[in-house]
Amino acid sequence: MQPGSWVNLPEATRAERVAGVFALLCIALAALILGQPHFSNASLPPRGIGNSAVAIQVIQNLGEVDDILSQAPSPDREAMRIKQYIDFGFIASYLGLFLTLAFLLIFSSPSWGTTVGIAAAICAVGAAVFDVREDFAILRILDLPLEKTTAPMMNAIRIASAAKWLLSAVTLALLSTHFLRDPRWARRTIGALLLVGGILQAYGLANNVWLVRQGLVLGLALLGLVVLFFRVR
Repeated sequence: MQPGSWVNLPEATRAERVAGVFALLCIALAALILGQPHFSNASLPPRGIGNSAVAIQVIQNLGEVDDILSQAPSPDREAMRIKQYIDFGFIASYLGLFLTLAFLLIFSSPSWGTTVGIAAAICAVGAAVFDVREDFAILRILDLPLEKTTAPMMNAIRIASAAKWLLSAVTLALLSTHFLRDPRWARRTIGALLLVGGILQAYGLANNVWLVRQGLVLGLALLGLVVLFFRVR
């Protein structure tokens, strides 16, 4: 089956619409996470990361926990708690999107796409599992005074976060091939955005500032998916 010929089939059309719904949900939930309640001026993400919800995922010591959350109780801890709860919905949304795109990849090329699509689906599930573990690890420290926040607790956050970002990066790289192999420029543009987003996520593990910046690239990719999959045929 040639790239692009599958899109006229009813199964693929329905799957694209489902992917569009999940992409729209991702955008809406990401907006909620970025919205109120905002962190106070006392929350100072370290190392120039610029986003407290991301900075907590890569904390290196107790001083950084203090910089981000302050001593318990604090308004910033309650803001973080709400954002972690919303994040569970975001995880479900991006997992649904990844799995739907993996299905489309398999459907578009039963030979080559099956292997890549299954690999993408496995990595997507792994990323979601570690993301859930990360959220629970963050919630675990929110009610604890700083002096009771132990190194193993911080390691649990950091390790789960690193696994999540790495698996997400691999998933995005694999799924990007679905669009990059298509001859149409709009789909290739989305594929390029997914690939660049995955590369930035992987690089962000070395330079954590880019874990925030990758969101801009993937935000554009999500908007592109919504426009592409909800366009009038």
